[in-house]
Amino acid sequence: MSSLPERGSWAAPLPDLSQPAVNQRIRIGAHVFRIAISTVQRDVPSEPDTHLVQIGVFYGERPLAAHDLGLQSPDACANVWAFLTNRLNETVVQFYTPRPRPTGEINPRLGCWGPRPDLIEQCLAEDDCAIAVVLGLSIWIPGANPPVDDQVFLEAIRDTLVEALSYWVVVAQKTAGPRDRLN
Repeated sequence: MSSLPERGSWAAPLPDLSQPAVNQRIRIGAHVFRIAISTVQRDVPSEPDTHLVQIGVFYGERPLAAHDLGLQSPDACANVWAFLTNRLNETVVQFYTPRPRPTGEINPRLGCWGPRPDLIEQCLAEDDCAIAVVLGLSIWIPGANPPVDDQVFLEAIRDTLVEALSYWVVVAQKTAGPRDRLN
């Protein structure tokens, strides 16, 4: 990674998920996660004609990183992240049917806050294993068909996260053995 944030800090301020539209604790095997999903934000100042949803998955008191589940192989971490991001994109497309942006950028766009500061300090931030599951989904609206019911869409995002987390746990069990350090 070429542009890591300073030690002990996030690349950007974390989203405020203190009053999420979806807030749910789930158990997958021996692991307990908390999923927090913001409301669908409209009129986003820096992104006109866009809906924004912010997501955080927490493991213990911290945002989850694949490393927390014992994943250490760059290939395994890239695999679980690819599964998560592909499934989130599929869910957004199912609900919004978005058109591509005129610039050719993908729609929806998915962004993350990068590696967790404590993992940067441990020099573990060079691959996807340290990236925190703190995400923003940006959906460009012109030509799209936004869902009639935001809550149904947000619950589908939650269900997608549960599916992806289940996959992460299975991959961790198969590749690294179970490790539950933070829960």
